[in-house]
Order: sequence, then C-alpha cells, then structure tokens
Amino acid sequence: MACLPSIVRRGLAALAAVAVLGWSAAPAAAGNGGIARVDRNGTAGETVHFAGDGDAAASTTLFNLRLDDRSAVGTYCVDLSTSVDHRAAYVEADWADYPEQRDFVHHADSVHWILRNSYPGVALERLREDAEIPGLDRAQAIGATQAAIWHYSNGVDLETGDSAGRNSAGVRALYDHLVAGAEQGEPEPAPALAINPDRLRGAATGPIGPLSLHTTSGLPVQVSVRGAEEARLVDLDGDPVTELAGGEQALLSVDPGMPEGTATVYAHAEEAVVDTGRLFVGKDGVQTQALIAAESSEVSLTVSTTVSWDAEPGPEEEPEPEAASGPTAPPSPSASARPSAEAEESPAPSAPVVVADDRRVERDLASTGTWAGTLVAAGVLLLIGGGIAMWVTRRRR
Repeated sequence: MACLPSIVRRGLAALAAVAVLGWSAAPAAAGNGGIARVDRNGTAGETVHFAGDGDAAASTTLFNLRLDDRSAVGTYCVDLSTSVDHRAAYVEADWADYPEQRDFVHHADSVHWILRNSYPGVALERLREDAEIPGLDRAQAIGATQAAIWHYSNGVDLETGDSAGRNSAGVRALYDHLVAGAEQGEPEPAPALAINPDRLRGAATGPIGPLSLHTTSGLPVQVSVRGAEEARLVDLDGDPVTELAGGEQALLSVDPGMPEGTATVYAHAEEAVVDTGRLFVGKDGVQTQALIAAESSEVSLTVSTTVSWDAEPGPEEEPEPEAASGPTAPPSPSASARPSAEAEESPAPSAPVVVADDRRVERDLASTGTWAGTLVAAGVLLLIGGGIAMWVTRRRR
C-alpha cells in the first residue's frame, strides 16, 4: 500500500517542483531505537485535491504503526511522493536527523501543533467543537489533517475555493483551522527511550563515556553489556549499575590490558510512552515512507548503542645498540664530562678525533712496508727453487 493508494495522475506534474523524493539514508539516531512495522489495515480518509493548474489529488490514510506485540499508534505520512513499504522495519528518530534539508524540518513545530490538535490525538467530538465544524466525520478529519501536514512538508496548498467543490466543506474548514493554528507551533517531544551518543570510542586506560539515558518511562530502565565479558557498566562513582533512571549517566569500564574491541550497551524500558509527533523512518537506510505519530502510546522498548576502545599502549622498548662494523674507537666525552662553561673559554689543545673506521695507519703499513721483508721472502724462494733443481738432476743420473 502506498502513502497515496489511488493517486490521481492528471495534474501531478504541477506538483513535481515541490514533491521531493523519499529518504536516501537513515538518520544517525535511527539505529538507536526499537523496531516497528506498519499494519495493512489503515483507516482511509477522504481524497484531497490541491490548488493549481490541472487536477492533482491524493488519497489519504491514517496508518497503523505497530510498536510491539501489544501497542500500536496512528500515524500520518510525511512526504507526498513516497510509498509505504509494509515489509520495512521502522525505528524512532529525531527530526533533526532527517538527512535531507527540507523546509518541513524547519516547520516541525507547526507539524507538531497540527498533530496535537487534530484527529486521532483529539477525539472527533471534541475536534468538532474546537474547529466549530458540527458535521465533521472521521474521513474528513483524516483528509484535512494529512493535507495540512503536506502543506508544511511538501509546500502544497489544498484547493479551498467554494466554486470548485472538489474538496468537501468539512475538509476545507478543518484544513483552514489547522493551518491557521499551526503558526503557534509546538515543541518536538522527547524520545521514548534513547542512549546518547549512539556510538562512542575511547581508550582502555579508564572508564569510557559518559552514556546518557533518556526515557519517558517512570520505571527504572534495565541496562546491560554484551560482546565483552571483561566490560561492565558503572556509575560516575565507579560502582556497578544494572538500572538507570531517565537523565542518569553511566560509563563503560574496561579492564586494563584488554585488546582493542567493541561492546554493545542495551537499555530496556517498560511502560515507555511514544509521544505524539515522534518520527519513524526505515531502519538501516531502507527507503520507505517516513511516518509521524498522531497519538501517544505506551510501549515496551529496547535500544542499544555501540562502545569501542583502543588497547592500552605497552611500555616503550629502548632500541638495542647497533654493533660496530670495525674496531671500536675510544668513546667521545659525554655531556656530563664536558668542561664547565668557564673552562670552555680557554680550551686546552686536543688530539685529532679518531673515527671508528679510520684505519689509514694500517693501510699505510700494508702498502709501503720495508725492503728487508721483501729480500727475505725472495731468498726463501731461491733456496726452494735450488733444492728442487738438485733433486731433479740426481734422478736423471
């Protein structure tokens, strides 16, 4: 089912300039939330017609977003041109994490006011009184509320001229009431459950953090660590913790000497409230229609965050001395053995510095030598030669 199950094609091109394509990436906070899915049994609203040339129109639906096995919440579409993928997993996210710079991000307060002051957050009977529309029915309330949201999210205007008559009187009247009141604005609600930041990295030399817990639940939130047996959660005083209240902080304590690693910190809350105005998007970048809660619902919720650490650096090893390639020369005087500054003013005469591989004296002896050594060597050779000659002569006789 698409967000526009039976969109009227004629004239839709006139809205192309303001109808932006769907999400290209999930916001950073999306990985922090629990998983939700869209039921196929949404509640249909009236088809709405837009102002401008042509006959651009769209059907409307109040989608049923199932948050857990027990709880669901009514939601409206955020983007006029994107379809809902019923196979997609949804996660709660902040408006500030929306990846595209769109005008409705800056008009979030106006959208929140619409949701808090219209159906289904406001019962139909009360909405009739507040908007002074006695004959308003549920289909008209859904159509007008969705059209008012699209006015801020996609910049489209509902056709409200009495002469055209394409929109019902109830839709036109409620649309005007919501758009006029939305100028007051309404602040974005807090998340039902979140751990901030959603990713953290530190060193194993000490506790890593802090991690801050935010929740709408009035009950203690259970926290735990998985992925590293040596890691544990502690409070700011260093004491182990297994529960946190909203607004409290914790640190991840890692045993010194552990190799580089990663752990996952989980938080589980009972009776957390997903408030009207919270945004839901496709998990892990799945492209599907973003939905916004139109009423509050109490849920059981689990979120997680990832904490990584670098290994503690070991002691620095002193470099081994290199072996000399030749005879070792006398060491040069050390800095501590140098003369004082006063003595350096009148230095004593010193011998030339000897370099370790300077063997010029030995090479000179090898190349120049003495004539006596040469004569002795020649005499030995002559004696040997004479002896051999005498032995050969005797053998011949």
